[in-house]
Amino acid sequence: MSEPTRMTPERWRAVDSILRAALDREPGTRDAFIREACGTDDALRQEVASLLGAHDAMATNFLERPAVEEPGAPPVFVPNERMAAALASTLADQYAIEAEIAHGGMATVYRARDLRHERTVAVKVMRDEVAAAVGAERFLEEIRVTALLQHPHILPLFDSGSVGGRLWYVMPFVDGETLRSKLSRGGALPIDEAVRIAREIADALEHAHGHGIVHRDIKPENVLLHEGHALVADFGIALALEHAGGERLTRTGLTLGTPQYMAPEQAAGERALDARVDVYALGAVLYEMLAGAPPFVADSREAILRMLREPPAPLATLRPEVPAAVDAAVRRALAKRPAERYASAAALAAALDGSPDRIARAAVADSAERGGVPRVTPTPPKSLIRPRAAVYAAIAGVAVGLVSGWGLAQSSTVTGLLVGRPGNPPAIANADANVSDPVRLASNDAISLVVVDRTGRVLRGIDANRPWTPRFSPDGRRVAYGAFGAGRSTSDIWVTDLETSATRRLTDDAADSNDPQWSPDGKVVAFSVNAPGGKDIATRRLTDSAARVIASRNGTQFTSDWVHDGRAFIISDDAGGNGYDVLVQPADGSAPTPYVATAADETAARVSPDGRWIAYTSNASGRDEVYLDSYPRPTRRVQLSHSGGIHPVWRGDGKELYYWREDRLIAVPVSDGWDGAPPKLGAETVLFTAAYQANVNTMYDVSAKGDRFVIVTRSQPGRR
Repeated sequence: MSEPTRMTPERWRAVDSILRAALDREPGTRDAFIREACGTDDALRQEVASLLGAHDAMATNFLERPAVEEPGAPPVFVPNERMAAALASTLADQYAIEAEIAHGGMATVYRARDLRHERTVAVKVMRDEVAAAVGAERFLEEIRVTALLQHPHILPLFDSGSVGGRLWYVMPFVDGETLRSKLSRGGALPIDEAVRIAREIADALEHAHGHGIVHRDIKPENVLLHEGHALVADFGIALALEHAGGERLTRTGLTLGTPQYMAPEQAAGERALDARVDVYALGAVLYEMLAGAPPFVADSREAILRMLREPPAPLATLRPEVPAAVDAAVRRALAKRPAERYASAAALAAALDGSPDRIARAAVADSAERGGVPRVTPTPPKSLIRPRAAVYAAIAGVAVGLVSGWGLAQSSTVTGLLVGRPGNPPAIANADANVSDPVRLASNDAISLVVVDRTGRVLRGIDANRPWTPRFSPDGRRVAYGAFGAGRSTSDIWVTDLETSATRRLTDDAADSNDPQWSPDGKVVAFSVNAPGGKDIATRRLTDSAARVIASRNGTQFTSDWVHDGRAFIISDDAGGNGYDVLVQPADGSAPTPYVATAADETAARVSPDGRWIAYTSNASGRDEVYLDSYPRPTRRVQLSHSGGIHPVWRGDGKELYYWREDRLIAVPVSDGWDGAPPKLGAETVLFTAAYQANVNTMYDVSAKGDRFVIVTRSQPGRR
């Protein structure tokens, strides 16, 4: 096995020169330039290309992979066997290298056996080009300071060294997981657990700050959880790299700090940073533990840095049950100006503790240090109490309209969300387009079908009697929905053209049709229809006069989505007798396959536009929540909502998800995950409040652009 090319200072200068020249060129010309500049030296070309790729991907730092191996986590790197063999030979007298467990932008992590102390450790080895850039002697001098830190919530530094040009250091190998892994798997944490972890991190920071050490890179990846308690990793490493490497390290294309957790002054490149950058980062981590996403989420590092100028969405709007004191503490920790933050981690911990004597003692110290504390007025959280939505009871011989007294309420949040019926009743045509006799739908002022914008402002009403499950056509021009015709005790499918207000009755019988879904080309509508055994699934072309039954089976089944490739429907089905399950029903009528079938109710599933993910409602936790999983096979489930949630719907480009919590419509930004990981979810935003008529199937829809919503709304007498 040949030894990899050693990164000497001379070779690093060659790498550095070519990399800088490549970065000065247009992105499309860089690869050709690198090939020409490196000539026949393949190793040099690979090294420059690797650094350029790291720069383009904005890999932040080696701290993203701490010293913990997470069982079951998918591999995100290809082990470098030659590097492992060389390292094993270099450290053979001290450590037995067992396996490569992680690979980040600046370092590779190995699990090893400490031969002298008979213990398992994690060995982090700096990449050769980074080691050459920072310089071994200066780096080791800086990092040794961190060995002074001894605290129950700090992962200690065991050893460090430089052999053959390689920089390495050793830490305990932790049997546990990172906070990032926990958040990715389950979303926001219980409030008491999040606050406890934050206080443990704050205690660790206070100890380090007392020794003059600022972490500078607090984030969930650097917090290990051992038996549920926090261990902060890599203290002093970022500072050591910055002091030792300076601008030489920056030229590698790898940057220190993670933008989602960087204080504004750190993001601006200020060098005189103090403990308050760690206070800010901890505030961002606590925000994520409570809200399920960092305060700022965007597709690029630059976009996040621009967002730092604005305040984050208040926790009270994302998770109203967060105590006012905790909300106020997070907002103060995230203050833009350092002078407005807590002056110490201890002061933040005291505010989270809530005990009057501790808060008073910390306030005195905080005030003395800052010379006066700015007043913070907490925002009181709103209560979030909601009974489970009424279950759809449409079985053979029972009409859909079991719930009466629906309508549209005035909203204390959105001004002007009022019933807006057209001045003149629209023309209603039968399924036969040639029939000219207009038939007006029976009016029922207790329920409304309205189209609103993203602020909740009513754009128009749709005249419908007891409307049900509205759906926008793919082009956004029409709405299909279930509703009762005049004198009818069962529902039919109707289609209204939003531009002309012309309304067409697509079905005209006593079969109780409902739950329409549009085909991807907008030419066919699928729907559920009464049958002797319960409900069947049928389709009807807009140009045909008859429907075609696609799926017939005992029990109630209804469509919740028509997958964008047109090959399958997603249906909710109660045929098993154990509650509703989500099935995938092929559009050709062949046998369905279960997607998720548990003892809980799983309903209202919608597949992402790219066909890779599915979102649905489940009460497996004891209350309705929204979950996200891979499609067509469920292998990577994550919880999207954490304070109750129902009825997820995707925007047409898949970049935003919506769901209802109480009577609030929530929007969640969505971006692609790495290496098949679930999509990254941004901070939730409450778009507006409306009297949403919740039920087992989704009673609203969003246009492809996400600019309009069609909603079934109910009345709430006395609400203001």
